[in-house]
Amino acid sequence: MVLALLPWAWHSLRLAIWGRFFGVNIAWKQLVRIAIATDVGGVVMPAAVGGAPLKASMLVQQGYRPGQAATLTLWGNVEDVLFFMIAIPVSIYLTKSWNNPLWKSAEHFILRHGLVIAAILIGLTLLAWWFLNSIKTSGTRSKWMDKIACVLTESLTVFSLILAKGRRPFIYSFLAVTAQWLTRFCTLLAVVRMLGLDADWLKLLLLQWMVFLAMMLTPTPGAIGGAEAGFLLVFAQSLPVGMIGLVLLAWRLATYYFMLGTGAVWLAATQTST
Repeated sequence: MVLALLPWAWHSLRLAIWGRFFGVNIAWKQLVRIAIATDVGGVVMPAAVGGAPLKASMLVQQGYRPGQAATLTLWGNVEDVLFFMIAIPVSIYLTKSWNNPLWKSAEHFILRHGLVIAAILIGLTLLAWWFLNSIKTSGTRSKWMDKIACVLTESLTVFSLILAKGRRPFIYSFLAVTAQWLTRFCTLLAVVRMLGLDADWLKLLLLQWMVFLAMMLTPTPGAIGGAEAGFLLVFAQSLPVGMIGLVLLAWRLATYYFMLGTGAVWLAATQTST
């Protein structure tokens, strides 16, 4: 239960690190609220989107400019991607998991729906290009177009500032994001240890990126369905057949339902004092 909630502390630390870089001082209580609201607010959205819009809105309320808030929210995702870019090849090399069933399922899905996926990505890219180009070339822009153009310009400026002078806070924040993900991974180890099961601890720790990646690609709120299916595919050979359902239930209760319930109670209890 502690491991399930500890990622909020690491997320708050990341916000504090970048807040100091941008010169925005936010009380720790508010940082924790933002971290919790980001997870709880993502319940109604697909895992890939999560609570990012709510996070950006709360950062603006705490003193960030819209462009700064948008960039900081996006930068958090960049840090997550960089962590997985390092963790994935390391885990594959150490576990030798070339024949994991999830790989075959993903390969079959891509081969079957590859053209549709490519068409969607190309369509979204063209739509974004058209939208940005229309903002630049439009002679008479509406107020909302002006606001979007201002936010985009400010975001690019903030992004350039991070690349130019944000090396030290990036290192500190990346260490925090590493601790945040490892804490999440260790929750499963605690569940298996609690149940007294014999398992391949290295695979349980290092292969969880597959489960979280499956969750990111699941379009349902909270990755319902995708999390369970990904877990069963990844750890079918690493856990006792008769106990894998119980492990899945306990892991999902801790990392999702318990986390959401605790977060909702915390947000409701602290709302009157903010």
